[in-house]
Amino acid sequence: MIEVREIDLLIAKSYLKEKGFDDNKITNELQRLELELNHSIQLKNKEGQVVKGPIFYKFKIGAIRWLGAFNGNRLVGIHYHSSNYHANDFQSELKDIMDGNLYADDEEVAIALDNKFKEIIEDKFEVNYSYSFPQDQFDLEFRKKLGYTVWASANIRGGTLYYLKRLPGFKPISPEEEKAKKIAKLKKQLEELNAWRT
Repeated sequence: MIEVREIDLLIAKSYLKEKGFDDNKITNELQRLELELNHSIQLKNKEGQVVKGPIFYKFKIGAIRWLGAFNGNRLVGIHYHSSNYHANDFQSELKDIMDGNLYADDEEVAIALDNKFKEIIEDKFEVNYSYSFPQDQFDLEFRKKLGYTVWASANIRGGTLYYLKRLPGFKPISPEEEKAKKIAKLKKQLEELNAWRT
């Protein structure tokens, strides 16, 4: 049985070391998200108002926590998240959350980490932000299964960086729902192909 509990950064690094990462690779892996928090981005809302700047820097100085998944005494996965104020509302108990650095032995462990993370932040957040990097162990499709949606993307070295978010009350897509969506998409494509041929 997988047990998830809070760990510190040194223990998180020990998991990556166990996976064969040397010190330089561990630094590069963990800095990828941290460096992205420094970047200036531009957002435009429905009214056309533009917000520009390092709007995610707040997570670099937020309350940072690591979770570890254990199978008995063996560490089998890690996950990071940081919380800070929502918009300019410094007094609200509801926060914005940034999560990432999800590494695990397999998808089952990754899901256990995510479930514990959701339990921790339930009823305590406005928006749960995340990134999907092309180098991530778990790809964009897996993140979508956890309930994340893509709200922006950018071309970076190595591929596409996707900006993700989850809102309170989000519902992950079940395997059955995902299969039904794929079947419906294929049926539509087939109907369009038949219409074009006729």
